[in-house]
Amino acid sequence: MSGIDERPAAAASVPLGWRLAVAVIFAALHGWFLFAAASNLIALPPLYAAQGYAEYTPWTTLILGVVLPPVLFAGALLLGRRRVLSARVVLLAASLAATAATSLSLYVLG
Repeated sequence: MSGIDERPAAAASVPLGWRLAVAVIFAALHGWFLFAAASNLIALPPLYAAQGYAEYTPWTTLILGVVLPPVLFAGALLLGRRRVLSARVVLLAASLAATAATSLSLYVLG
C-alpha cells in the first residue's frame, strides 16, 4: 500500500461539460425552491396587510425560505469539489432533499 489517494485523478478525468451539466441541473432544481420562497416573500406581506394581519407576517420563515436554498446548494458544491462525479451527484441530491425538507418545514411553521 503506497498511501497515495487515486480519487483526484479520477475526478479530473470526468469532462468539464459533465460536471457543469450536473451543477446546472441541480442549480435549476434548487432555483425552483428559491423562486417559490421569493414569490412568498414578495406576495405574502401585502396579503397579510390587506387582511389586517400585518403584525403576524412570518418574517423569519419567509427570509429563511429565501436564504437556505442557495446556501445549501453552495455548500454541496464546495463539499463536492475534487470528488468523483457520482459523489458530487449524491451530495447535490442530498442538498436538494435538505432544501425540500426545510422548505416544507418552514411552510408548516409559517
